[in-house]
Amino acid sequence: MSNKYTIVLADDHAMIREGVKNLLKQAKDFHVVGEASNGQEAIDKYAALKPNLLILDISMPDMNGMDAAKKVLDMDSNANILMLSMYDDEDYISRCIESGVKGYVVKSESGQELEYAVRAILQGKTYFSQKVQEVILTKYKQNVTRKRQPEEIVKLTNREVEIIQLIDEGLTSQQMADKLFISPRTVETHRANLMKKFTVKNAIELVKKARQLQIIN
Repeated sequence: MSNKYTIVLADDHAMIREGVKNLLKQAKDFHVVGEASNGQEAIDKYAALKPNLLILDISMPDMNGMDAAKKVLDMDSNANILMLSMYDDEDYISRCIESGVKGYVVKSESGQELEYAVRAILQGKTYFSQKVQEVILTKYKQNVTRKRQPEEIVKLTNREVEIIQLIDEGLTSQQMADKLFISPRTVETHRANLMKKFTVKNAIELVKKARQLQIIN
């Protein structure tokens, strides 16, 4: 029985396929058993050959690699798929990960990175190259920031902004009431609402947070 792992390689550029194939040959336990130049051909080759690993380019004619990956995974949920693409765009990476592929390597990275990815996936792991991890981490940080914004950026009325500015100036509730032609009770109501919106306990914290969020200068 052969102890080689079988691989089907799909890329619309023959020169890329040849380069990847030669690289994989250096590892004695990798064997490219089939090649495809478009997404539909990759699906057909996978169905016919049942390889241990399918390496897919994203940009291919007839059917792109992402759609091909989805169809292969619909056919075989245990399929090992590695995306090898020129794209390091977050949207492409996210869509591939969501589809269920086991790894993603950018073509501009080293051959060693590709070998690491192939071997990791064949051992039942996932592998996303250094460049891909950086893109994922950047997106994660952006998502965390967005999730925090509703808690930190408070929607204020024009009157509430005026109240904060006057608190910052050190005016008392009576002085603010006189200046804004409202009652002291209304000022106190605004002050209480602001404390609640900003989740602070006193006027000093309120002004400090308003400055941090650039509501006042």
